[in-house]
Amino acid sequence: MTLVAALIYWVIVALWAFVLGTVVFFYVRNPRAFGTTRLLLAVVAVDTFRNIIENVYFGLYFGGQYGLFSHEIVEVLGQPWLLIVPKLLNVIAALTVLGLLLCCWMPLAIKEWDQSRERTDTLQRLAAIDHLTGLYNRRTFEDLALAELARCQRYMRPFSVLLLDVGNFKRINDQYGHATGDRMLIEAANLCRSNKRDSDVVARMGGDEIAMLLPETTREAAIAFGKRICEQMRLLRVTVGEDSARTTISIGVAAASHRTRSVAELLGLADEALYEAKRGGRDQVVAAKPRIEMLAQAAG
Repeated sequence: MTLVAALIYWVIVALWAFVLGTVVFFYVRNPRAFGTTRLLLAVVAVDTFRNIIENVYFGLYFGGQYGLFSHEIVEVLGQPWLLIVPKLLNVIAALTVLGLLLCCWMPLAIKEWDQSRERTDTLQRLAAIDHLTGLYNRRTFEDLALAELARCQRYMRPFSVLLLDVGNFKRINDQYGHATGDRMLIEAANLCRSNKRDSDVVARMGGDEIAMLLPETTREAAIAFGKRICEQMRLLRVTVGEDSARTTISIGVAAASHRTRSVAELLGLADEALYEAKRGGRDQVVAAKPRIEMLAQAAG
């Protein structure tokens, strides 16, 4: 048992030396992979170093008592002022670890978490936004419309959708170039954005089509709103050198009801109304007939 008591400290030293070697090995090989964790590795290294020194001290001391080393080592290490050294190392190591945790690691960890959250928010925002116009994209619009349709039907509140088409978009691209076509689309998007309420949603559905989601808006109010957009679009000009490009906008309106089965159905009605607006000469607002009127026409 005396031999075991003398050797146990050296076993502990070997284990802590292995821990320290492992920490150093992985940090040297991957210094950038740890981020704020490197400070935690420093904490482990400090505590490991303290354990190694303390157990070497007592390994030599008790090894000398049990005959593994010269007895002179016991006389030297047994002096009261030297016996305090391991305890002083404990205090120094504890203060160092506390300083690293409170002054370095925790502030950096909080900073990295904030940066990670900002990057996540930015990626989510980019995934929801059309890069050209800054409007929502189609997927986001449909998700928001689905939630609004559920609310509208649950509480029996009015809800309308507008589908807008920038007129002669291909001709503008062919005549003035795609850069001018993009500017025209951006201006149309800005026009819709400037006229919307805080609760309204504007999205680019693809190509030259823009959609607007209007909560708490009846079919008649949505038609009046669409006419105002058409009037303002007629006045819009995009300067191209000494010339200027202009266009109109066609709008299809569809109002939801408790019979509306899905967002796709609502957008389909708005798309049919938009087709009628374009076929009827563009620069106008056409509203899809209420479902009850469509059923009556079909029966007649």
